[in-house]
Amino acid sequence: MNLARTKDGPDAPPRQGAALAALAAAQFTVMLATSIVNVALPQIRSGVGLSDGGTTWVVNAYGLAFGALLLAGGRAGDLFGRRRVLLAGLAVFAGASLAAGLAGSPGLLIAARALQGVGAAAIAPAALALTMNLFPPGPGRGRALGVWGAVSGAGGAGGVLLGGVLTQAWGWPWVFHAVALGTMLVLIAVATLVPRAADRGSGRFDLLGTATVTLALTCLVWGLTTARGAGWTDAGVLSALLGAAVLLVLFARVERRRPDALIPPRLFTTGRVAAGNLLMALLGSVWIALFFFLPLYQQQVL
Repeated sequence: MNLARTKDGPDAPPRQGAALAALAAAQFTVMLATSIVNVALPQIRSGVGLSDGGTTWVVNAYGLAFGALLLAGGRAGDLFGRRRVLLAGLAVFAGASLAAGLAGSPGLLIAARALQGVGAAAIAPAALALTMNLFPPGPGRGRALGVWGAVSGAGGAGGVLLGGVLTQAWGWPWVFHAVALGTMLVLIAVATLVPRAADRGSGRFDLLGTATVTLALTCLVWGLTTARGAGWTDAGVLSALLGAAVLLVLFARVERRRPDALIPPRLFTTGRVAAGNLLMALLGSVWIALFFFLPLYQQQVL
């Protein structure tokens, strides 16, 4: 530690804090995009001519791409450099946000939201890994992760408030334009403040694992979403849910046999990891649904 302080000089802590601020801002942007559309959904629906099912996909397209590719984004950061992947993810995220604000049809809007999710899947794991690299194990890392958690919660809550303000003041496209502008500012901050590091790893990218888990989640979400209108006994719904189950089993078998697996099976041999994942899955299913339904209920029913 003394050698590091001598090398970096007295300015090392401020530089470290500035880099943490830039990385936390990247996480804030990801969480903001998760919730900022919810209050604007009625206006978005009428603005681009969305159906009931299409309205849900404005949220689902982002969450599905984000969740399905999150593991792949983390692995890409390991292989190609986390700072490089973070900057690329921010660029994709900003471009997709701008495209969503300019979209004039349901298909273009949903595709832009999915592309936003792709960018978010690169941003979140790379930014967190860079934060862990900045702070060695100890109290400093604990405080940094505390900041990270607080910023994540603030992004989710701030998105609801900001989405309502922007929609009322300038219309629903500014929900996306504001995210695009903010993301560009974050990209500049990361490029300026986050130091370069030799953080490339070794190994290969798990294309088969990525493909199977992405298709499995897509089938699952499509089946659950379509069941609302078509019914649970519809052949298409049952086929999608069955396909999701088969693909998830295939994914588990693939991961057991690959040396560079997206999810190393050893992670689930620890009870704490399995319990933590289960609790986060239950929490996500509650709060994401709450953010979607509550603004619609308040605006269209109350």
